[in-house]
Amino acid sequence: MRVLERLPYPGLRELAVLFGGLLVFAVSGPVATPLDNIVRDAMMVSISPFSNPPQNIVIVSISENTLSRFPYRSPIDRAFLAEIIKKIDNASPRAIGLDLLFDQPTEPEKDLGLEVAIEAARNPIVLATASQMEGLTERQVAYLNEFAPQAIRGLAVLSHDRIDGVVRRTFLGRADANGWMPSFAAAIALKDETEVLPIGTEQVYYRNGQATLYQFPVYPAETIPMVPDEWFNDKYVLIGAILPHEDLHPTPFANFGDAGEGALPGVAIHAHSLASILAHDAVVTPAWPVRTVPYVVLTLLCLWISWAPLPVLLKPACVAAAVAMIFVIAAIAFSQFGVLLPVVSPILTIVVLSSLVSIFAWRRDSRDREFVHEAFSRYVSPAIVSEIVKNPTKLKLGGERRHITSIFTDVEGFTSSSESTSPENLAAMLNEYLEQVCELFVVHGATIDKVVGDAVIGFFGAPAEQNDQAERALHLTLAICRLSARISRAKAEGGWSFGRTRIGVHSGPAIVGNFGGSRFFNYSAIGDTVNIASRLESANKYFQTTNCVSRAVMENTTGFLFRPIGHIQLRGKRRPIDAFEVAGRDEFHQNMFAEYESAFNLLISNAPDAQNAFATISEKYPLDGLIAFYKSRLQDGNMSTDIYLGR
Repeated sequence: MRVLERLPYPGLRELAVLFGGLLVFAVSGPVATPLDNIVRDAMMVSISPFSNPPQNIVIVSISENTLSRFPYRSPIDRAFLAEIIKKIDNASPRAIGLDLLFDQPTEPEKDLGLEVAIEAARNPIVLATASQMEGLTERQVAYLNEFAPQAIRGLAVLSHDRIDGVVRRTFLGRADANGWMPSFAAAIALKDETEVLPIGTEQVYYRNGQATLYQFPVYPAETIPMVPDEWFNDKYVLIGAILPHEDLHPTPFANFGDAGEGALPGVAIHAHSLASILAHDAVVTPAWPVRTVPYVVLTLLCLWISWAPLPVLLKPACVAAAVAMIFVIAAIAFSQFGVLLPVVSPILTIVVLSSLVSIFAWRRDSRDREFVHEAFSRYVSPAIVSEIVKNPTKLKLGGERRHITSIFTDVEGFTSSSESTSPENLAAMLNEYLEQVCELFVVHGATIDKVVGDAVIGFFGAPAEQNDQAERALHLTLAICRLSARISRAKAEGGWSFGRTRIGVHSGPAIVGNFGGSRFFNYSAIGDTVNIASRLESANKYFQTTNCVSRAVMENTTGFLFRPIGHIQLRGKRRPIDAFEVAGRDEFHQNMFAEYESAFNLLISNAPDAQNAFATISEKYPLDGLIAFYKSRLQDGNMSTDIYLGR
């Protein structure tokens, strides 16, 4: 049978999963992005592979000590700047970058002197520039463009995160009316025809081995006249302001460590950008299929695990393992290859959707457990029902091949007794008998297949596996034989006739499942094993035995007392089987079975004394039907233990 998985409302499970997906998308921006930033910052600070920047970048700082030398702070004295540029240019640097905006005039003579120094320099000089997009007026932009027009220009723009203002992305330039305008760092790097990375690359920050921010060499501007030329030879020299509380920009290091050290002046951030361009160091963000497909597969796996009928604690453990795997893969990819993979979004998706699916799986399993318990409690041992409810995977409803031990019982002469007994008395006797027999089936762990009239049919080995099913079947057989004997004696004392119970037992493969459709629960077994057990039960009438057990059952048990019945060709079967009768190990049966087996062995060996042996034990045990059967058979001259039934 197939357990029905019904929800209180059609499509509720699908709607819930859809809602979960929409929820993930809804929160992925405001929730996942800040958390992803935190994870990215933590990795940049602690495990990034960027710890060896080029050693040919230096910074000339304009500090408070520098400004204190002049009568006004801003704009900085341009005659002073001209002298610095001449000094550095004479040292043959690779390039000079001025991270200062010349967007307004000062003293004409000093302005002209600075322009001449810039345009007369033997080495490349890059001027920082900006536009109205950065808040400059049209007049300021015009002056910027007219100042030292022959100089190279680069946009001194930084990409601040809209959420927390941290500079996490590298600005490499943008297109304007005059074409492509590179960034300040890119313009400096292009002087050596260095390959500039694509736009949108994540900002690289170099770190020391102690997970602290790398500091490029800084020389105060006022000391430049006294600095040896060797300090600037073949170097990239960036000139910019390093002032407290001015032009400071938060970096990932500001979130993890000393906030004062993690906030950098613009010129220092340009130095990190320039270094990454020169070293071709980049934080790589894979294309969306590469960074999405593996997480989709992992999410589907987690959803399958959440929906599967697995132990309750295993599901969150698997989801936790998937979350840990995402962290580990992201950490390895970033620390070894500089590849930035999403972390929070896939984790959020997995956790939210897996939680929803787990809730519905729990509801489904709860209904299934209630259904299984209610259905099977009528048919099998409560211990087996508890085992199935605890672990539903042991129950495959709908039909499956299983190894079982089938048992058939029937009351001898019940049809004849019913003809001479009132319906009321017959019903009372039958109910009393069936209640006790069915109770024995349940106590011994058997599954009751069906009850037909006075016959009770069942099997061992399904729905729960039972490695000792053959022994259970024989213990049940002996218990029914004892019960039958007690009931027969009790009814005889009351003047009623109630025959012995005849039993057939056989082990083998069968198809077990629900064969009554989805509307009628009929958990049953079908196949040749069941048919043989039925034929063995019928054979008892022929041999006058109480039970008939196949060799397949006998060979899988120990400690039971058997005697051979013969090599039986059952009705409708092509191959004969060896049949045996089982009995309790009391003194009477041990003695009788021993004497019977001695006579039976003489019969097998065609010994002349076989007939006398059976005649002798027949006098000793006149009520035993099997001994009487062979005595009569030998008197007719049949010396074979091969017996053909139904022919």
